[in-house]
Amino acid sequence: MRTKAYPLKKLMVFSFALLIAGCAKKEPVETGPTTPTYSFTGTSADELMFEDGEAMSVMTSESRRFDISKVLRVTAVNNTTIEVANFAPVDITDATILLSIAGQPQKIQLFHIGTIKGHRIKKMPYPFISGQSEYLDVNNVKADLSAYKVNGIKPADVSFEFTGTTAFIGKLKKLSIIKWQPKMHDFDPENLDNNWLDEPTAKQFRMLTGFMINFAYMYTDAAMKGRLVNELIVGNDGATPLTTAEKEADWIKAQTRTKINCGLTDTRKVSGLGGGSTFGIPDWLTLNYMTNSYSTPFHEMGHVLGYNHSSSMTYPQNNRGNVPVFMARQDEMNKAGDFPVRLDNYYQPGDIPSPKASATSALKMAGKVKECIE
Repeated sequence: MRTKAYPLKKLMVFSFALLIAGCAKKEPVETGPTTPTYSFTGTSADELMFEDGEAMSVMTSESRRFDISKVLRVTAVNNTTIEVANFAPVDITDATILLSIAGQPQKIQLFHIGTIKGHRIKKMPYPFISGQSEYLDVNNVKADLSAYKVNGIKPADVSFEFTGTTAFIGKLKKLSIIKWQPKMHDFDPENLDNNWLDEPTAKQFRMLTGFMINFAYMYTDAAMKGRLVNELIVGNDGATPLTTAEKEADWIKAQTRTKINCGLTDTRKVSGLGGGSTFGIPDWLTLNYMTNSYSTPFHEMGHVLGYNHSSSMTYPQNNRGNVPVFMARQDEMNKAGDFPVRLDNYYQPGDIPSPKASATSALKMAGKVKECIE
């Protein structure tokens, strides 16, 4: 009997077709431009902020005022130069800087940051001045920036923002609703006998910047807002409860404060000082805020919002009011690791003191020390 051969013939034809396909010339696959990547990890003096030995005049200069909503800040210095700064005492990784140009329909993915270490600042030319001309916009459509290679872009025509998918960047993005503009201050440059600390240090300012970021973060917390709005809080007459509308308005007022001048108090005389744009807290608080809750900052924010000592927006009445609610929520958030600045990501671990067994109870009583500017 003859064996049928057609299955073998089919196999030979199929193999021949594959051979031809493999030998055929492949068309190149078109790819878009890649986003340039930079890291900012320098150690030169002009790249470090709040470093030991830095001049007080520099640490407290207006150029060191930053927006809480833009802890990772990019600004245009001139037509061809930008400045990249990280005002957090935490290394930021995997961030993308977006550039908006007047007249351009979409934001441009200008560059990617592999790492920018805590409290770093760096001036650099726009990447398109001496580098690539083509970039991707936020829709991954090619954008040609060659028109700006020679003369750059006027600072008034640009703005920047950052984006990313890391947990830390997610927390920083939540701060976009906060309008605070903190700046470090030496409120006692002549070292007079007053309520302010003589000679604040770079270490204290490093810790204080982290505290202000965490403090602001509490004003993005929906649970915190809900508890505060539902809390019994009396006004400046010491008796009349604030309405829900008044408490909600105070929440918005706290979020939208602008300039906040931050200083350190002399705890031999006062625990905190606050009112108007002044916000002063003690050094020991800046050293321990990542593990303990404290009354002082919430008390002082009560003054910043216009409340006096008769109001439970500053001092509790029968353990009710602004301060106990904030302290309880701060304890929860510390325990859960919710805050942006934490023990496990603070960039200079040597700044953080060893825990003391009796610290919590002692420091929570500090609100009983004379406080505030009214």
